[in-house]
Amino acid sequence: MIGSLTRAWDNLLGRGEAAVTVPPLDGALRPNRRLDEAAERLPLAEVDSLAVVSGRLLAAAGETLYALDDAGTWQRRGGYEAEIACLAAIGERGLAVALADGRILLEGEGLEGRRLDAPEGPGCITALAAAGSGLYLAIGSTRHAAADWQADLLQRNASGSIWRIDLEDGSTARIAQGLAYPAGLALDGESLVYSEAWKHRLVRLPLARAGRPEVLAADLPGYPGRLSAGTGGHWLAVFAPRSQLVELVLREPHYRDRMLAEVARPFWIAPKLRSGRTFYEPLQGGAVKHLGLLKPWAPTLSAGLCVRLDAGFQPQASLHSRADGATHGVTAAVEQGGRLYVAARGDGLVVSLALEELGDEA
Repeated sequence: MIGSLTRAWDNLLGRGEAAVTVPPLDGALRPNRRLDEAAERLPLAEVDSLAVVSGRLLAAAGETLYALDDAGTWQRRGGYEAEIACLAAIGERGLAVALADGRILLEGEGLEGRRLDAPEGPGCITALAAAGSGLYLAIGSTRHAAADWQADLLQRNASGSIWRIDLEDGSTARIAQGLAYPAGLALDGESLVYSEAWKHRLVRLPLARAGRPEVLAADLPGYPGRLSAGTGGHWLAVFAPRSQLVELVLREPHYRDRMLAEVARPFWIAPKLRSGRTFYEPLQGGAVKHLGLLKPWAPTLSAGLCVRLDAGFQPQASLHSRADGATHGVTAAVEQGGRLYVAARGDGLVVSLALEELGDEA
């Protein structure tokens, strides 16, 4: 009853869940062009997930797993029967490969040939994390596949869950449910931190004892995705920016229903991994460009953003590709060999930056 009254009051005043405001990019998230200025750019179409195994950088692209050789060239490491949903290192030499059909294949010492299955069927595996004998996986949605993440957002679903799979006996346990698209996982001592994309936040979940989830970072200016451990903290990939236009559409159910039913997917008013490639997209006319030039105040449906978090998962610095940039749709970031590798699926490449050169900006 109280919840219904609160929602009605918020709708009347345009606040809370009914607000269409978006936090500014300021402080640690102040815009820059570091992703576009990266000197080392490694093209790899459909690149999505990254992992470091045995000191080697691995990248998943479509149904193929690649490894980066010493010459900075991608070498095919293996192929699978379905698209690779995500990767996770198990220890220093093991690897978990989650496929879009729900299978999780294990590779490495003592793991070769082992197969696990997602607890809720094919579903939508978005992230993996391993520690000890436990493999944690995030299922973003039970209603849509990962490729349909825009529809899941526009329908305002919250059917995601997080599971633990025991690598020794294969038993499963659900540790969280009813989540609004969990898209990233990171183990931190006796707790698990996950990104909840549709609620724009990072949440800590105690594992060793019963406890309530703790929101670590709220109202982020984009949709947070995968997490990875880094020097002094973690890296967070933000795969798309938020905008007031999308926030408005999310609060208009009748408009959203008609748009989903009557408008082709490429032309939805929704965040994207890459936008601006066709005049027929929303806002690609005079609202965004004038005489062929992008307006400096133009809203964007895609961008590139990678955030450095401290040990408490608070933003400390960030790397950007702005509306007119060429490194959009950041889906993963990992450190290896003194460098940071950032996968930008929207533009089909991985950029590499020396950690010592990032300085205070990241």
